[in-house]
Amino acid sequence: MKELRTRALVLRTFDQAESDRLVHLYTESLGRVSAIAKGARRSRRRFPGTLEILNLLEVRLIEPPRTSLLRLEGARLERPFERLANELRRYAIACHFVEILDRFTGEHESNPELFRFAVGVLDVLADEEPDPLLALLIFVKTLAHLGYRPQLQTCSVCGRSLQAHSGSVAFVVRQGGAVCRACENEEGSRVPATLLRAIEEGIRTPLRERGRLGLSGPAVGRAQLLLDRFSHFHLGIQLKSAPFLRDILRQERVDSGPPREDTASAPGGS
Repeated sequence: MKELRTRALVLRTFDQAESDRLVHLYTESLGRVSAIAKGARRSRRRFPGTLEILNLLEVRLIEPPRTSLLRLEGARLERPFERLANELRRYAIACHFVEILDRFTGEHESNPELFRFAVGVLDVLADEEPDPLLALLIFVKTLAHLGYRPQLQTCSVCGRSLQAHSGSVAFVVRQGGAVCRACENEEGSRVPATLLRAIEEGIRTPLRERGRLGLSGPAVGRAQLLLDRFSHFHLGIQLKSAPFLRDILRQERVDSGPPREDTASAPGGS
């Protein structure tokens, strides 16, 4: 049997049999894996406080022959990201993020860059104000890392640049993004060109510097609806955490009073 050691984020856990726990991990060297932690529910000394969602661990895994299910033999807590679990808005955004990793990454597909991005996202989310813009940018940046980046700067049909467009631009979900006037059809919905440029800039902007995008609350809400439609079509799955996140962010908008005038303008990764 082969022994593997790597850093890992806990994405999800399930009780298994009478004393075991099945753990979904996103690891630095192996990508997403499933592992069985034998006796984890029976013995508190074996995995003391480690197998909780959002924890960053150093793990020791055993790869048995003739099965893809690994065995979790040891885990050391590197960082618990406690603040994420102690505030509802942070927790809602974090759960949405790790569900994307759990459901839209392939098993045993190593991607160290995506792992570093994931740890960076949780680090920012633990420190920054968990506002709707942060949730939006985490979502679109994650889509981009997974290979589902929407086409926002050039026509998704003919490749013509859209940088000089003013007013509104057609966005056709089926085509993967924005389309020029010559290629648009009745399927598209019209979106302010400034909003598409702001989303594109947001993908390239560090999360901690998102304030310079100049996006108001209504613009963020419109962008989120657009990206929800885009992701649902291209990924084919409705995330279970999405309604919970929408409810939490909607409550924040109600609590913060009436929205400001949309100030999105044409701007010039975690």
